[in-house]
Amino acid sequence: MVQSPAANDVPVAPGSNGSSSGSGSPSELQQILSKALQPTTTAVPTITSVTDLSTTRTCNSSCKIALSTGDSYILKISPSPETRVLRYERDILESEADVLRLLLQQQQQQQQQGERNGRREEIIPTIAVPKVLCYDDARSITDSPYILLSYIPGVRFSAARADMSSGQVERVERGMGRYLRSLADIPQQQQQQEVGGFGRATRGAKRYPLWRDAFSALVEAVLSDGEEVLVLLPYQEIRRQVLFWSSALDQVLTPALAVLDFDDGAVLLGTGDLDIVGVVDFERAGWYDPLLCAACLRPSPAFVEGYGAEALDAGGAKVRRLLYSCYYACVKVVSAYYHGTGNFDEMEERKNLMSSLNELVNLAGQ
Repeated sequence: MVQSPAANDVPVAPGSNGSSSGSGSPSELQQILSKALQPTTTAVPTITSVTDLSTTRTCNSSCKIALSTGDSYILKISPSPETRVLRYERDILESEADVLRLLLQQQQQQQQQGERNGRREEIIPTIAVPKVLCYDDARSITDSPYILLSYIPGVRFSAARADMSSGQVERVERGMGRYLRSLADIPQQQQQQEVGGFGRATRGAKRYPLWRDAFSALVEAVLSDGEEVLVLLPYQEIRRQVLFWSSALDQVLTPALAVLDFDDGAVLLGTGDLDIVGVVDFERAGWYDPLLCAACLRPSPAFVEGYGAEALDAGGAKVRRLLYSCYYACVKVVSAYYHGTGNFDEMEERKNLMSSLNELVNLAGQ
């Protein structure tokens, strides 16, 4: 559950050497802001408060930095080099930076094209995403890579859902479906990657010509993470099902931009009308099967309406979504052994895993 920012606000005294919400000392925060803002301002404003926003959604620490000018920014810092992380968590801030720059470029191109044509033709809706002010992996200020982003005011859908009417919830879910579908329509060459194919969004990441190989690599990575810390999972059966259903994976021919953690927690709503005003948390974005997004696993009717039923039910989609459900359950279970559980319900995820595996076995026997 996302807490009100006021609940975790930490005033920062000028010149203080204390820590600030686990996201860098005041001195480090000031240096980060100076590096990012100095080209556009003669003097960096004073930090008035730091709000800890870290959650179990990601291994990175995260905070909101409020300045004396009234401006705010989001800072994310990767775990220290000594912290053990899952394989997929390596370099995820770089992935977020690359994808956010791609989305900004796409929106700018849409705007320019619309101005030339005298009409607005959108590939992606004009929903705000954070702007990258600075991504730094040089470790000259902090021990780990960090990213400084613009701040988008709003409340997360996951925190607001319980107090919303059914009509409001359906409107947001319909918008989520449309947004995810629009991301899948962005051409991969827009990112100007040296090598195309399926894989993570990070520049230089390994790419695969076949989706079966890319997904198998994702699964094998999290299974290896689990085996290394002796997590009890049906490893052999998971690997067997992924291999058995390779033909369903082979039906995905074109890499599409997908945000794996896209769910209620990634969507920001306006505090008044509760419409979607922003989307955050792009750390696990990549060029995958678009159905790999978390929101596509058990979609509501409103989400299906927004996304398009034909895309969610295309050939082999049911089997693939069951495979992806197994993958997500494994990620959540293994992550809990690396980073703690938080509000995570391990037994529920294990039930989801076994239910999906059993359904795959039954489908194979038909």
